[in-house]
Amino acid sequence: MPKIKILSADVANKIAAGEVVERPASVVKELIENAIDAESPSIRVEIRAGGKRLIRVSDNGSGMEREDALLALERHATSKVSRIEDLEKIHTFGFRGEALASIASVSQFELLTRTADAIQGTKINVEGGVFRSVEESGCSPGTHISINNLFHNVPARLKFLKTDTTEINHIIKQVTWAALAHPKIHFSLSHNGKSILDVRACDSNLERARLLYGKEFADNLIEFDEELPDFKLSGLLGKPDFTKPNREYQLFFMNQRPIRSQMLGAALKEALGATIQKDRQAVALLFLTLEPDTVDVNVHPAKIEVRFRNERTIFSGIVRMIRNVIHKEKFIPKIETQPTSTEEVENKATSTRQQIPTPQPRPQRTFSTGKTVEPIETPQQEDVPMEKVESKSLEAQPTVDEDVKPTPEVPRTVVQPPQQAIPEGAMLKLLDFENVELKTNLFKTYIVAEGEDKIFFIDQHVAAERVLYERFVNQMKTDGIPVQILLLPVTLEATPQQVAILKVHEEIFKKIGFELEEFGANTILIRAIPAPLPTRTAAQTVTDLLDKLPEQPHTEVELPEALDNALVTLACRSAVKAGDTLDTKEMINLIRELSEAKLPFNCPHSRPIIIEMGRDELERRFHR
Repeated sequence: MPKIKILSADVANKIAAGEVVERPASVVKELIENAIDAESPSIRVEIRAGGKRLIRVSDNGSGMEREDALLALERHATSKVSRIEDLEKIHTFGFRGEALASIASVSQFELLTRTADAIQGTKINVEGGVFRSVEESGCSPGTHISINNLFHNVPARLKFLKTDTTEINHIIKQVTWAALAHPKIHFSLSHNGKSILDVRACDSNLERARLLYGKEFADNLIEFDEELPDFKLSGLLGKPDFTKPNREYQLFFMNQRPIRSQMLGAALKEALGATIQKDRQAVALLFLTLEPDTVDVNVHPAKIEVRFRNERTIFSGIVRMIRNVIHKEKFIPKIETQPTSTEEVENKATSTRQQIPTPQPRPQRTFSTGKTVEPIETPQQEDVPMEKVESKSLEAQPTVDEDVKPTPEVPRTVVQPPQQAIPEGAMLKLLDFENVELKTNLFKTYIVAEGEDKIFFIDQHVAAERVLYERFVNQMKTDGIPVQILLLPVTLEATPQQVAILKVHEEIFKKIGFELEEFGANTILIRAIPAPLPTRTAAQTVTDLLDKLPEQPHTEVELPEALDNALVTLACRSAVKAGDTLDTKEMINLIRELSEAKLPFNCPHSRPIIIEMGRDELERRFHR
């Protein structure tokens, strides 16, 4: 058996560098954090060859005395921690005392530093962890660190670096994150002598986002600031119609430190799950502020991951805060277009005049009179709790097809009354907007309301779907969904697989109000249905649920999600459809109930319910 021996300082430093210095961007991150700790109002980063040839970070912070500069290059040398208890009160970024020693061990390292009241500065050269020179030198106040030929003495690490383009992209991310977290610091970044970023100091996160990402990006953000007794959350949230195909623009900061956090990502998804399309991702820059002793930043060598002491409390608090922002800011998409130049308008108008055909008489339209419309019941609204009932949220909802083929039922003779005209001055309760007046219903699908200098278009189907879904959720938590016993059972011809699935998941059907019975080999009798569900859609609803449920029983964790999916399907099938005629009273009741819903901006499938068009936009299109 080989003998145990203590590693040399050189080998130990190189091993430590493997943890701290993953790539050039890791070096930039560590040096920027040191500059921030030195209270630098301006930080300049210069890069060559993607950081492989040169990384230079200069600041105009407090600088260091000669003795401190020498100690800073020793392993585990720090001014921030002296006792283990100090780790619970960390307010600074670099506190391990590993960064400079590790970086110097795998590069040609130069440190030039001077305090504001010193006449001369100190210049230190280290190569591969070995001190080459220490001398006095003139320099501006602050600290200037140059890293040449990173990994030149560790070829195995060097060959794993990517192309210059890839490496500089990682560096851009690090500088951008630092700039977002510290808007009052001026940051600049150049690569091969070309300026990439140069963002002046500013007073707000929104202004910093504007400087980094552009005006259009910033104009689509909502700035917010929420506070609870245990922590504070501020940030920038993308508007409902401003989303991205990936999570690239979901950035999290804890006490101004960029972090990765599955918990914060899950909280964001939980809060916005019902407002963002399933194939899109929200834009969110979240800044969490809390006491240092409630979080462990010492989990990861690069300090990019953290562990929260009261993770559940923070999770539920963030969900409440973001949902509060959604309600206060009204996540309603707006119809906006770019103004067209006068010359384009005139050209289009001339072209249109030349192509106008001779008007033809319009054909007479006839309407079927054999359809029954079932109005939505309006019992007293109950609050929907925001916290999750189980480990899976009642807002995790799949897409459900809306087209329903009517099931044959007992013939009824119904006389359809003519559609009522909207009375003048039919006022609505639409969220907390004032002076909203019901105007009309377009295509028997879209309710149109007029507010102060804006028009609202409300999709009657998805509005009713949201109202019914939240009602079902409330009923499931109290007395259960009301059941309607059918005088004549509805017969459903099922496949053997569907019958087998029914046996596995019979409890879910009972919970949502169905009473089903096997009748013969592949026949199912529907004897009772949820009260709000039209009888004509009962068979199709049961079929949809059977097709969505898995062949295997659900675990305790999966059951809440499966039950929630069933409620989504039930709400979709029970809601009024596009093409159903609603009278004035039904439209007013529907919008009143929608206004009392917990998430009134999107249906359970994340489709928008309300779209807003400003009067100025309308006038722009008419060139008034």
